[in-house]
Amino acid sequence: MTDKNEEHKRAHGGVRKGAGRKTRYEKTIVMRVPEQYKSAIKALIEHIDECEKVDRHYLPVVSKPIFTRSLQGKPQQVSFTVSPVKVT
Repeated sequence: MTDKNEEHKRAHGGVRKGAGRKTRYEKTIVMRVPEQYKSAIKALIEHIDECEKVDRHYLPVVSKPIFTRSLQGKPQQVSFTVSPVKVT
């Protein structure tokens, strides 16, 4: 009976090709950023994702302002603009 249990344990878990959470992006990278900029980076990614359909038929889209502090601790307001690029 112990042989069957050992076989069963080996069939579960471990590394499997294609396992894990899938990303909605083609490729991703790991990057170190200062902790105080984390929310601004997340907001930038969200804004770009929300504006993925912006083309020549749309006006530029400006994000809501994000309030953060510089590395020196000075308060800053950041906003992002996505605008279509004219292809010639």
